[in-house]
Amino acid sequence: MEDRVESEAPILRLRDQPLLPLPCASCAEGEVSLSTRIQVVLPAGGGPRALQRRYVQAVLSRYRWLPDTPSECSRHDRRLARGWYEQGVPLIVVEAALLLAATRRALREPYLAPLPRVRALHYFAPVVRELLENPKDPDREYLVCLLRRLRPLAELKLARLRHPERHGDPAAANRTSEPQTATLGRWRREDVR
Repeated sequence: MEDRVESEAPILRLRDQPLLPLPCASCAEGEVSLSTRIQVVLPAGGGPRALQRRYVQAVLSRYRWLPDTPSECSRHDRRLARGWYEQGVPLIVVEAALLLAATRRALREPYLAPLPRVRALHYFAPVVRELLENPKDPDREYLVCLLRRLRPLAELKLARLRHPERHGDPAAANRTSEPQTATLGRWRREDVR
């Protein structure tokens, strides 16, 4: 007698997939990964310029880590992050806005038309304003849940950047004059499933 094991139907939607531990996918090289924890406060020390630099670096590192965002930041992105610091926007609010907006994009219904890539940090500015109008602090447990949901997509982004010949356009891997980020814009949400 032959034992048959029924194979379960593949899970096609990201939100229905189980969460597995994944390696770090942060673009912040040499620092503690922002992908494994929610950035709440910055370590003190070094004066106000150093604190501003760490704030901007934390915002831009999370921004680069998110799926559908560029792997390099522009001077406009840096200016906006500095502006948030000067306005006194708490880092947890910026972190929450980045995670909320990225999750809204990533977990859209599959029958909807795909959205274009995010080109600038200014995409997240309305969500930051929305959270600043709310008198309550963002729920950290919910943010951790959002972070865990985005990790597979961030891992895919990192894999496409590191190995374009395997995950992206094979012709782009042979070109050495173009940056490796050229293949990032060519993948769609259907590739993630």
